[in-house]
Amino acid sequence: MVLFVLLPLWLLASSHIGLAQGRQEAGSRKLMHRPLLRHMLPAARLRNLVLVAGHAVYVGSNYAEARVQQSWFLEEYQRVPGEVESFLDHIRIGVELASSDPLALLLFSGGQTRLAAGPRSEGLSYWVVAEAAGWFNHTEVRGRAFTEEHARDSFENMLFGMCRFYELTGHYPQSVTIVSYTLKQQRFETLHRAALRYPLTKFRFIGTPIPPDATGASAGEAMTVASFKSHPYGCDGDLMLKRMRRDPFAVGPIHPSRCPDLRGLLGHCGDELFIGPLPWDHLHLHKSIVDRSGGQDIFS
Repeated sequence: MVLFVLLPLWLLASSHIGLAQGRQEAGSRKLMHRPLLRHMLPAARLRNLVLVAGHAVYVGSNYAEARVQQSWFLEEYQRVPGEVESFLDHIRIGVELASSDPLALLLFSGGQTRLAAGPRSEGLSYWVVAEAAGWFNHTEVRGRAFTEEHARDSFENMLFGMCRFYELTGHYPQSVTIVSYTLKQQRFETLHRAALRYPLTKFRFIGTPIPPDATGASAGEAMTVASFKSHPYGCDGDLMLKRMRRDPFAVGPIHPSRCPDLRGLLGHCGDELFIGPLPWDHLHLHKSIVDRSGGQDIFS
């Protein structure tokens, strides 16, 4: 009887609390930043993001067989010699970069993008392959390696990666390193970074060459770059259709409540540059002060 009385009261109180928090512009951010909760975050001390963009889902039963082509679900254009080796190269490079920076958080990014592969994500696939490989003799990285499992394209790799970093640390990265194919450097460095207004001075791209037999990759990349130039946030045309196809299990994008400072950016779908405030705007200010001081970093 007591339970039936208390439960409605608890639900009513919870709804009022939720409404009160909703009226506060940064309510959930304040909760995240309370000292007690910050100590509960798994990576609060980390400052820099190393993001490995996923390109395929692992479907094998033995993750030690990551060099076997049949262990991955591959699109037709990916079934060329050297493709799966490039996945391993990206994973290894990400681990090595994180190992060289004790303040780096390693993030394997990519959602459940292939219906025939089942509800397995690219991000988790890469993490488990790294685990099977013994973290390439850098086992200390394991405790700083996480996954992002919503991204459906390269722009979402970067945007959702920033949000996921906040979820894990309670703040946003002071620097970002992306690991992918060299072919995609312009897409990440010029288009996605600019769409997020992240400072170039805090951004780094590490790429590997595409396999020699991937003959159609350059033409396909040129089309994708052209699409992102027209629709930098990927919310229209073929880019949106591709996102829909790459979400066969209806996981959807990351929810803005997880990173409230990015709510406006996550909801922005125009072709024009997002002009609202962003949590890394202060990094641009830092650069301007450095420039005026004759190249000396007065914050070091």
